[in-house]
Amino acid sequence: MIVSLTRHEQRKAATHQSLIDAARAVIVEKGYQRVDILDITERANVSKATFYKHFPNKEECVRELMQQGFDALIKQIMSVEGPTPVSPEWVRSSLEQAFVWAEDNREFLLIMIGGAASSQLNAFGRRYAADIIEHTILAEFVRDGGPTHFPPTLEAQIVTGMMIQLLGWWLENDTGYSAAEMADFVHVALLHGITQQDEQSHG
Repeated sequence: MIVSLTRHEQRKAATHQSLIDAARAVIVEKGYQRVDILDITERANVSKATFYKHFPNKEECVRELMQQGFDALIKQIMSVEGPTPVSPEWVRSSLEQAFVWAEDNREFLLIMIGGAASSQLNAFGRRYAADIIEHTILAEFVRDGGPTHFPPTLEAQIVTGMMIQLLGWWLENDTGYSAAEMADFVHVALLHGITQQDEQSHG
């Protein structure tokens, strides 16, 4: 059902989005820690009073900015046509898309997972990522009869923990690894674990 907005609601939504866009612009220029609400409102050409009508604080504004980015990434990943979404090929492709997105949005992702990450945004990022991964496992993998070694909630936490730690390390350091290579590493770890045993040695 299409819901039409009144002019007032349209203006309010436009102002809301302009504040989010302004936050993105000034964070790119100055870094998250150096940005305050006045920077955002001056860029959006609105008053601080207007900002507080939309957000209680800077972190909430940035949280919504990050959520929009996450949602766009998930929409892109889930729109890819092909075999069942949890096929190895889909998983590998999805991982690479995630690393490419992280590289393109380095400044914002480090707000959540870097060494100087905001504790509130860090917690939000972990919960949001885990919820998305668990939803995929529950809605696609388990429903289609795919084998699982752990309960979906636990699997989601394992994958989220691995991705958050690797992304933080990769974005904060000059590792020399490309997004494709990082996706390969995670994909192999998910499929086979991080150690390789010589079966003949146990024969």
